[in-house]
Amino acid sequence: MAIVTPTAAGPQNSSDTKKIDLGTLLDESPVRRGHVVTIVLLFLVLLIDGYDLAVTGQVLPAIAATFGVATASLTGAYAAQPIGQAIGGLLLSPLIDRYGRKQMIIVLLALFSIATLLSVFTTSVVDFAVTRFVAGLLGGGLLPAAASLVADVSSKRWRSTMVGIVYAGVGVGTVGASVLVALSLDHIGWKGMYVIGAIAPILVIAPILFLLPESPLHLARTNAPSTEIVSSLNKLNIGLEPDTQFAEPARRIGNKISIIEIFGSHRAAFTMVLWFTCVCGQVSVNLFALGATFFHEFEAVSVTSYAAYASIAGVAAIIAGLTTGLMMDRFGAYSTIAVYSALGILSLAGLAYVPFGSMAFVAIIACAGFFSVGTYQSLNILTPIVYPAALRSAAVGWKGSISRLGSSAAPLIGAALLANKMGLKVAMWTAATPLLLVLVLAPVLAVLERRMRSHGGVA
Repeated sequence: MAIVTPTAAGPQNSSDTKKIDLGTLLDESPVRRGHVVTIVLLFLVLLIDGYDLAVTGQVLPAIAATFGVATASLTGAYAAQPIGQAIGGLLLSPLIDRYGRKQMIIVLLALFSIATLLSVFTTSVVDFAVTRFVAGLLGGGLLPAAASLVADVSSKRWRSTMVGIVYAGVGVGTVGASVLVALSLDHIGWKGMYVIGAIAPILVIAPILFLLPESPLHLARTNAPSTEIVSSLNKLNIGLEPDTQFAEPARRIGNKISIIEIFGSHRAAFTMVLWFTCVCGQVSVNLFALGATFFHEFEAVSVTSYAAYASIAGVAAIIAGLTTGLMMDRFGAYSTIAVYSALGILSLAGLAYVPFGSMAFVAIIACAGFFSVGTYQSLNILTPIVYPAALRSAAVGWKGSISRLGSSAAPLIGAALLANKMGLKVAMWTAATPLLLVLVLAPVLAVLERRMRSHGGVA
C-alpha cells in the first residue's frame, strides 16, 4: 500500500512535514536482523504446511492397514486435503487482508494443530478425510498470510528474494516429510508422523507471538495507534521514537472486499493472464512429477531406477525455490520468467532424447527440476510484489487456489497420454508445452503491469 504525504497542492502545517512516509521507509530499509527473523519464522510456517500435505501421501498404506481397507480407498481422503487448501485460499485470504497477517497466522496455526492431531484419533476413512479436509482448509490460509507479510515488510530491492525464500519452505517441508518417513515411520508409525505435524505449529506460535511483527502497512490502514506501528517496526530493528507520526495512507480499509478490488484499477487483465500462466506453470510441474510413470510405461524403466534420478531434480527444485527471487531482483521479474520458462521447455523435452541414466540425462533432469519449478516459483513471487499491500493476501490466496484447481487437469492429461500410448517424446513435449505459453505471455504480463502502474494499481 503506497503511503502519501501532504503535497504542495493543499495546505500544510509544520507537523505534517515531519510525518514519516511509512511506505518509503520500508521500501528503502536495508535488510536487518528483524527481517531475517521474520523470514525464518515465515519459512517455518510454510515448511509445516508442506510437510503436512506431503506426509499424507506417503503414509497412506500404513493408514489403510490400520483401518483394514485397501490403500486405493484412501485416495479420496488424500484428495480432500488439496481441495481444502484451494477452498481455504479462496475463503481465508480476504480475511487476512482485513484482520491482519500475524493475527491470522497464529489463529490458523493453532486450529491447524488441532485438526492435524484429530487425524491421529480417526477410526474410519470418512473421519480421516474430514480431518484432512479441515487441515487443508486452514493450511490454505497460511501461504497467503506468510507471503503477504514478508512482502509488506521487505525492501523493494530485496522483496522478490525474501518472498522466494519464504515460499521455498513448502518445498523443503515436502522433502523433509520424505526423509522423516524413511527414517521414522517404522518406529513411530503414521500416527507419530501426525503428532509431529501437530506439535510443530504449537512450537512455532510462541516465537511468532513475541518476535514476528504485524504488517506496519496493515496497521496504518486500519487506524492503529502510532505506538503499535512503531512497535512493529522495532521488531524489524527499524528504530523510531514511540511518538513518531506517520503520514496518512493513500486509502484505508472500509467495507470494500479485497478479492473484488484485485480486478479494479485496471488490474483485471493482469489478474486473468497471471492466473492462466500460474495454471500453466503448475500443470507443467505436475506432469513432470508423472515422469516415473511415463518412463516406466513407455520405456520400461523401473520406478525405483527413475526415483534415484528424480531425487536430483528434487534437490535442484529446492535450489530454484531459494534462488529464483534473487534472480528476479537482480535481472528483473519478467526476464527471469522468460528465460526460466525457455530453459524449462528445452530440459523437459530433452529428457526424451538422451539415453536414460547417462551423464547428459543427469544434467537435463537437474535442469528440468530447476527451471520447471523455478518458472512456477517466479510466478508465485510475482503476485505479492505487484499487488498493493491491502490486496496482497487475497491476490496470493486466489491465485494459489485457481492454479491448484486448474492444474487438476494434469492427471487427466497424463491418463490420456498413457491410455493412447502416445510415447515418451509426446509425453515430455506435453509437459513442456504449458511453459511455452508462459514464455509467450511473460511480455504480455510486463505490458499489463506497466499499464496498471500508470493508473496507480500496483504496489
